[in-house]
Amino acid sequence: MIRTLTPEERESILASLDRERHFLYYSYLTSRRANATHYGQFNEKGTLLGVLAYLQGLSFHAFSMFPAQASFDFQSVLDFVKEDLSLPDDMTGNFIVHEEDMAGLSGQLAFAKPPENLLLMKHVHRQMLPPADSRVLRLEPSHFGRINAIMKELGTMAFTVEELQYPFFGVMKDGQLAAVGGYHIYGGEYVELGNIGTVPAFRRQGLGTLICAELTRAGAAVSPHVYLNVFADNEAAIRLYRSIGYETCAVQSIIQFVVPAEGRT
Repeated sequence: MIRTLTPEERESILASLDRERHFLYYSYLTSRRANATHYGQFNEKGTLLGVLAYLQGLSFHAFSMFPAQASFDFQSVLDFVKEDLSLPDDMTGNFIVHEEDMAGLSGQLAFAKPPENLLLMKHVHRQMLPPADSRVLRLEPSHFGRINAIMKELGTMAFTVEELQYPFFGVMKDGQLAAVGGYHIYGGEYVELGNIGTVPAFRRQGLGTLICAELTRAGAAVSPHVYLNVFADNEAAIRLYRSIGYETCAVQSIIQFVVPAEGRT
């Protein structure tokens, strides 16, 4: 049986969920819950086999998955979600999963492109943060239009205008925003850095380090759990994050998959 989860069922899952193993799905249950719909698959005894959730409001089709049992049939739930939400034929879906959950999925997906490794990193060495730098400014609403433009220029796929409600920091050079950074999640339970970028003309000047350090400092002021995601092949960024006190806490895969039209596999 496949159906939407009740609020009580979602709360029960949240109470026992490993945040770092199921980092994306954790956000669908917490900070992103207002825009997420959760579909559970149950066996004949009523045992939950797994969950597929869909997030409204992004520029792409965003999913998240929680496989509670090895027998979770991802494809059946995906077919149900597609019909229930009237999603388009041959769309491309996106989600992130922990490396330990990849094996059970690989035979059930038609990849739009090869999966890419993504590291979840957590800030654990507070003493490695450099001192605050006066060049890093807390950005005001007057900067929001330029922030939005920079995110588009840099191809920041997951940025949403709603995230401007969280603090945004920047560095000005030659009278313009040269580097910016903000958060995907910003709350007492945990913080996730995101939307970080330097305008190409101002790269290799250490501005990314200044931004990331200030984001980390501001995040740590509201939560002891400060995270970020980075592609595993982005060696320069990983070195930067490690230099200010981050360590890898999970290896994940970012997946783009094709959802075929009904009746095709």
